Amino acid sequence: MHYSSKFKFKRVESGDLKRSIYRLRYQIYVEEFGFERPEDHSNGLEKDQYDPYSVYVVALNGADEVIGTARLVLHSEHGFPIEHTGCTLQYPGEKPRPECIAEVSRLAIAPAYRRRADDDQYGVESYSKVGERDVLPDSGSIPTHFARRQRPVIVLGLVGLLWHTSRSLGLTHWYMIAEQKLWPVMYRFGLLFHQIGEPVDYHGIRVPYMASLAESEAHLKHTNPSLYDMFLHGLELQSHPEMIPVLAHKYTYAGSKLATHLVSGQ
Repeated sequence: MHYSSKFKFKRVESGDLKRSIYRLRYQIYVEEFGFERPEDHSNGLEKDQYDPYSVYVVALNGADEVIGTARLVLHSEHGFPIEHTGCTLQYPGEKPRPECIAEVSRLAIAPAYRRRADDDQYGVESYSKVGERDVLPDSGSIPTHFARRQRPVIVLGLVGLLWHTSRSLGLTHWYMIAEQKLWPVMYRFGLLFHQIGEPVDYHGIRVPYMASLAESEAHLKHTNPSLYDMFLHGLELQSHPEMIPVLAHKYTYAGSKLATHLVSGQ
């Protein structure tokens, strides 16, 4: 279990916590955003065929209530969700073996813990810049009234625990399909996701991404060492990236259109 000053982050094992996750997902994916149909989830729990093959993490508040969640979908006979969205996935290099990949999925934050009423399920809009169609200034100092928006604690806590879990499981890559606005927030904190296909209409316009954990760790260690240390704190020695041959040179995605576009500011 990981802690911040206000929240706890833990990997889920108990059935009760899983029910709380499915209930929160129903509130967000069915009732709030209408991504899923109520008639497909008549018991008020949003679940799908990938859940039996997934690892879950949660953020808990001081009352031990689930206020954020995400999952790693592992390879199974169903494949990965991203493969069933209409995307044509493009791998500049050798495609990683499926058993080495997990898909980051169902990342969601309870409405009461988002910064603005119109935040989406990730709750990251208030951490994006004007040039990214949101509120933080593109350059210069952050205004005092925006100071608390500089670090999305819940999202980073969940992602950090997913990272920790992935290393423990011997995974090397992540898939993710998400709104384009999530990418610059992740990049700003040193997390490298590369576009591997054209945007598709899937719960709105979504972009397919892949991340190499080894490449991302090397970048994160250089650009955001405090977050790197947080992500890897307590990781078993045999799973620590400095004990694993660097794989980034084999699985690079340099020049992906989205990365080039956003980094150059064009």
